[in-house]
Amino acid sequence: MSIQTSRFEKQDIVNSFNIFVDTEKANLVGHEQSQGDDSHLHFEGSSIIANDGEMIRVGLQDFTMFNNIYMINATNCRFRLKGTGSSASAYDDVLFLKNQNYGGLKDIADAFADRLSAYLIAKSVANSASTSSFEKTTVLPSTSNMVSTDDRLLKIVLTAKHSGSSVNHNLTNIKIQFQESLGDIYQILGGNRHDDPTDINFQSLNITIAAQTITIEGLYPMQRMSDPYCYLRCSNSGNSLEMSVLQNDHAGTQNSDIVNSDILAKMHRHGEFISFSASSSLEYFINLQQKKLSSLRLFLTDSKGRKLGRLAVHRNNTKTGSGLISSSSATTGAPANFETAGQGYSSNFQSTLGNLFFTCVLRVDIIRVSNPVKLESAKLPTPKPARLAQGVLTWADHGRNNTMPF
Repeated sequence: MSIQTSRFEKQDIVNSFNIFVDTEKANLVGHEQSQGDDSHLHFEGSSIIANDGEMIRVGLQDFTMFNNIYMINATNCRFRLKGTGSSASAYDDVLFLKNQNYGGLKDIADAFADRLSAYLIAKSVANSASTSSFEKTTVLPSTSNMVSTDDRLLKIVLTAKHSGSSVNHNLTNIKIQFQESLGDIYQILGGNRHDDPTDINFQSLNITIAAQTITIEGLYPMQRMSDPYCYLRCSNSGNSLEMSVLQNDHAGTQNSDIVNSDILAKMHRHGEFISFSASSSLEYFINLQQKKLSSLRLFLTDSKGRKLGRLAVHRNNTKTGSGLISSSSATTGAPANFETAGQGYSSNFQSTLGNLFFTCVLRVDIIRVSNPVKLESAKLPTPKPARLAQGVLTWADHGRNNTMPF
């Protein structure tokens, strides 16, 4: 649908309704497929109908939910670590930051350093080194406060140790890659996103390898979360537009920058709550393309069209975005089976039996945009007299062809 077809010059509200929504038990009192963050509302015998010359507008007046999605979650905790050593023992694995909230940047840098240290010990030993530990001799940023005088750049120096003494680690080539398919950790740690999987030598961070030390440096300031907003979407066809990157977490999958949108509203994640309160009736709304409103699907996503705290591959089979990691995944601090259903959480019911749900107030207006009893098409032109009409062949000299010989 083009912008031109969604333009209305006259808008008179002829009726309004408030719809109060609470999705906590949406699968019990309504559609059985409903979840706390993806609810199907059926109006049954209370359908809202617009007459000829009228349209239906749905707007968000109020929204509240608890912010029960971790800052570091399945969408921004993964990175790839690969390399070789002096004995040519190669390694290539996906590692995780622990899924949880972090009080400051120093805490995230420490967690990243711990994950690298624990992993590289085994790889160093596999390359005939005597390494028993990697000591964190430098971890920056040193402050946790976001407003401190600091450049917020990541810097980690790991020193190979054995019995308290520095030793050679025998690791000769280390690459850390923040692949796009693994999520948004590049935003957290301040590195470059790896878009081209065929570029096997890509480095997302600066890495300097000495005989006994490994230095990792970030390129850009760190941040505690990768997505500060939550998007309320409505599957009913409307007239909104959005950039295609808001629909998909993989770049280059759309042929257009701007596409039709199902976004109804955008809310800020702040502290304990995700909330919004409209200051006017036209702050967040969609004009529906249908005359009868008998059902609505309201669902929540992040800024890349993913369910909150979940990867795109789990859109249809995972109901938990944050929670207790199963015992089989506890050693990594993150769900082990990210690429399969369930994500490795102890419970997969956060949005049906747990605390992932929202309440909101929708305002539905029936708006008159035209008068159907009044002809609004262009007036037909007055026909010309027959003698002036074009396209009729006439002959001079009483119909005789004056080009013919007498």
